Amino acid sequence: MRAMSFRSSRAAAKALVTALVLFGAARCDSKDACKESKECARDGRCHADANALCRVGSDADCAGSEACKQHGKCSAKDGVCTAASDGACAASADCKKDGSCSARLGNCVNLGLTTDPACSSSCDTEGRCVMQDGKCSALSRRHCAGTSDEKPEKDSACARFGLCKAEGGRCVPGSDADCAQSLACKDGFQCAAKDGACVATAEACKASSACTRDGKCSVKDGNCAALDNADCRKSARCKLEGTCTAKAGACSAGSSADCAASTVCAQVKLCTARDGVCVGSGNTGSGAARGAAPDKNRSTTISSPLGH
Repeated sequence: MRAMSFRSSRAAAKALVTALVLFGAARCDSKDACKESKECARDGRCHADANALCRVGSDADCAGSEACKQHGKCSAKDGVCTAASDGACAASADCKKDGSCSARLGNCVNLGLTTDPACSSSCDTEGRCVMQDGKCSALSRRHCAGTSDEKPEKDSACARFGLCKAEGGRCVPGSDADCAQSLACKDGFQCAAKDGACVATAEACKASSACTRDGKCSVKDGNCAALDNADCRKSARCKLEGTCTAKAGACSAGSSADCAASTVCAQVKLCTARDGVCVGSGNTGSGAARGAAPDKNRSTTISSPLGH
């Protein structure tokens, strides 16, 4: 019995020593264990820290990882792999897949789908959404149109001014079609793309209501403008408000003779020209009917056949 007990004790002691040796070996080889782990291959966590936890120890750990190859996270920082350069992002699978080719805040992003907080105001109105070289720039149609949909957002540079294509850091019209669908075309007859802007043409101005209504039958600086007295005299506002003389691109009341032949003189006695408008003889003159300048959309004191 004593012999058997002695042999059992020796066997148990041997097993304990073997276990301790194996445990010690595992602790000593923890770094190798990290290198052989899924975390190393996936995230670059290839080195054990003081607590035997697998961490990113160097850029080399990141370089061989899936995080680098797929997502451009090839630089070690604070124990993890991050995207630190545009070059790393450009070489990644995500760049080829979805255009995430630029480094921002540790990740690879598609700048054409990004808005920098500092550029939020200019992004909404001009499509300049991303900070580059110290200034806000437009990099994509999405920036200019405010959406990836074919129909632009109503307040975007594309919808308002026909500036639907990003070029050289700003939004420009890509074609006459971009201009044709814009408010600048509908309201201002600026329907042709030229030199990065939507502009009016002589043909469009002559055929427009700006010509028949306001005498703006010619072009100046890309806008319909009144440059000829003859065009002003043919306009509806000349007959109605006495604005029959071309001045500074608009038709105005150039003399009391202009006013004397007008409807506002016949009906409400605004027969004297003063500061470009027709006023009553006792008025100081600040509008055809004590209102705004005649070239602006408004109603006169009589029923206007122009509708505004």
